[in-house]
Amino acid sequence: MKNSLTSLFRLVAGTKHLSFCCLLSFMFASSVFGQAPAKPQAPAVPAELTVPAGFKVSVFASDVTGGRLMAVSPDGVVYVARQGKGDVVALPDRDKDGKADKVEVVLSGLTRPHSLAFQKGYLYVATNPAVLRVKFANGKVEGTPEKFVDLPVSTSGHYTRTIGFDKSGKLYVSIGSSCNLCEEDDARRTTIMVYNADGSGGRPFAKGLRNALGMDWDPKTGVLWADDMGEDKHGEEKPADEINRIEDGKNYGWPYLIDNNVPNSNLENAKGSLKASEATPPAFSLEPHSSPIDLRFYTGKKFPASYRGAMFVALHGSSATARKERSPGKIVRIIFKDGKPTGTEDFVTGFMKGAEILGRPAGLITGADGALYISDDGKGFVYRVTYEGK
Repeated sequence: MKNSLTSLFRLVAGTKHLSFCCLLSFMFASSVFGQAPAKPQAPAVPAELTVPAGFKVSVFASDVTGGRLMAVSPDGVVYVARQGKGDVVALPDRDKDGKADKVEVVLSGLTRPHSLAFQKGYLYVATNPAVLRVKFANGKVEGTPEKFVDLPVSTSGHYTRTIGFDKSGKLYVSIGSSCNLCEEDDARRTTIMVYNADGSGGRPFAKGLRNALGMDWDPKTGVLWADDMGEDKHGEEKPADEINRIEDGKNYGWPYLIDNNVPNSNLENAKGSLKASEATPPAFSLEPHSSPIDLRFYTGKKFPASYRGAMFVALHGSSATARKERSPGKIVRIIFKDGKPTGTEDFVTGFMKGAEILGRPAGLITGADGALYISDDGKGFVYRVTYEGK
């Protein structure tokens, strides 16, 4: 090694255009380790997605890794909360070519931002310790965020928070459990809370929801709907993930009841109890461990009539521990009959090829252009679904 280093130094020392720093870097990488520095990681590759006949899916933006739920600003720009990076980005498409012009960071230094909403001159951001808001005017964020509503702090368990405003201006906040299975001491957990427009008067609107990440109001009926994730450690086929019709004052059973109001056999030494007659069963059962993230109604007019007002759900796909053969992430449309969900229909598939995960869909939003946007928090893409048929 000594002779090699000496020879190398003599060789490069006579080269006038090689700096001493470059010399040291080269010597360190080549002589000490015997190899050149690692090459930069290859950029992510978009999934080859499949949509129904007449529809088209394309990449709207990339480098949005960790992107979760989205919102559309009053001037029609898609905004995304990047949970892992602790920021919020805007994806403007000023030239209307179906691709974001840039990924613009508009807020940073946030703690696990997950959900966004625009309301009366403000951009609201659901973070782990609080709902924040910042002024939004003339198509941009102005100033620094201020705390609007305090929320339970989580260092483990379900730390994501989802927000939304109803037509009257009241704020709804979904707050998941701090665990896989437990009874919570904080009455705000496992609920959808509701607050007055000024942030006051917070109370549980609905209880017994383990982790209702996606929620939205039916544009036709005004009914609030939410998904919910079932717990782990019951096996691969139990319990079902859920879609619930959310009503004021109702309890949806967890942790005392799972599936169709069946007593939770894994809950031992419980302090409390809940009878099946006191709980509201799920309106529809999804595949166990499919991990529903976002639930949104399509509010545009560019899709065929049968899709207008339809409920879409972003299934994140199962984890490696929940199923030996992982279920893929995908976007499904919920089929309704007489106002009740009765089945699912695949809408966007292809996020998994064999055992390879090609993406994990998280957020959904109807754009100002009538397209449906999908955030992929695994590979960092935002996909855009349009209808090209007659």
